[in-house]
Amino acid sequence: MPFEQAVHRVVLPNGCVALLAEQPALPVVALYAIVAYGSRYEPESQAGLASLLGDMLDEGTAQHTAQDIALAIEATGARLNTFGGYARSGLSLTALRDDFPRLLTIAADLLRHSRFPEDRFALCQARRLAQLRSRADDARTVASDAFDALVYPGHPAGRPIVGYETTVSQLTVDDLRAAYARFFVPNNLLIAIVGDLPVAEMERRLMEVLADWEPAPDFLLPTVPPVARQTVPQEQVLPRPDKEQIHILLGHLGIHRTHPDYHALRVMDVILGDSPGMTARIPRILRDDLGLAYTTYANITSTAGVDPGRFVAYIGTSPEHQTKAIAAIRDEIERMRQEVVTPEELAAAKAYLTGSFVFNFETNAQRALFLIETEIHGLGDDYAQRYPERIDAVTAEEVLRVSQLHLNPSALTTVIAGPVSSDAGS
Repeated sequence: MPFEQAVHRVVLPNGCVALLAEQPALPVVALYAIVAYGSRYEPESQAGLASLLGDMLDEGTAQHTAQDIALAIEATGARLNTFGGYARSGLSLTALRDDFPRLLTIAADLLRHSRFPEDRFALCQARRLAQLRSRADDARTVASDAFDALVYPGHPAGRPIVGYETTVSQLTVDDLRAAYARFFVPNNLLIAIVGDLPVAEMERRLMEVLADWEPAPDFLLPTVPPVARQTVPQEQVLPRPDKEQIHILLGHLGIHRTHPDYHALRVMDVILGDSPGMTARIPRILRDDLGLAYTTYANITSTAGVDPGRFVAYIGTSPEHQTKAIAAIRDEIERMRQEVVTPEELAAAKAYLTGSFVFNFETNAQRALFLIETEIHGLGDDYAQRYPERIDAVTAEEVLRVSQLHLNPSALTTVIAGPVSSDAGS
């Protein structure tokens, strides 16, 4: 069972939502604490702000220096991670049961009182700029960024979470502090705790460290514009003559995580291009049968989130295989839309998805993250039980229907990066 005992949802007086589950098998407690904030909510001129903020979240408070925090974590063998992503930012903590109360105090202090020291900001900014310069030398990353920009024109999802060298270089420590003050408020905070503590004690401990945190009056998230799927094909070629391999991405806008076709599309993904051991059609045919590549895949559900994700098929191959590789990927996408999958493919895909689902619950940290995901997307507190049932209910005819509805080979975005000329399109 994913959870040995019932999950309790608690709303603190200041608006913080807490999901609490006792899991007594091991003396370990895990916490995830996130706010709705990320690159989704930052202006293009500040691209990379949320990511840099997340990196600096553990750089100290008035009560705990960065060194104090590092020593406390190291001395107890705990794990503390801070992050700033696309739609959420925050921290995670895993600790032994007896150490958890003290470390929870530190985690709460970081959520409430992070200082973002100027000297540390300068170091973190310089490190990020070096990473961005290195990133720009990776042809696969460059291709992926270009693909996103075409699929999400004028939308935050079309920008890299880490930002650009031009924007990150202009950020100031005051920008981080302003975003932190705006978004790190209790009525924008979601916490999940799973582990070897009674739920009543979890709630009491949270009240001790959060109860006097005043909510932000009239807090509202910035409006994010909708994004529409393209209706015509588009293409971009990025010559990188210093590279040996070309990187090809084909695809278009995908679905929200809450789309009713999600589970049928998960099955489709496994059959088309996203299963282990290269058994899916695209990896098996392009790698094993045609010998075009080692790395190739396709999926539509892996990036489904609060905004539509992307359907993408990828292959890294030799320049001389470009035309053949693109044609083979297109053929498999079209075949997915034209032919009913075989009973063997359907059974294998469903067996893989239901069988591997348990690996989402190997640790308390994974369980806490699962609770965060189900809350964000409104999947229901019984989703861990319903997911295998939803997958098992998918039919071959349903896979065909969702393939025809959600895959559009006549309006694909194609990006090619590598040792090709600018006019060497598909």
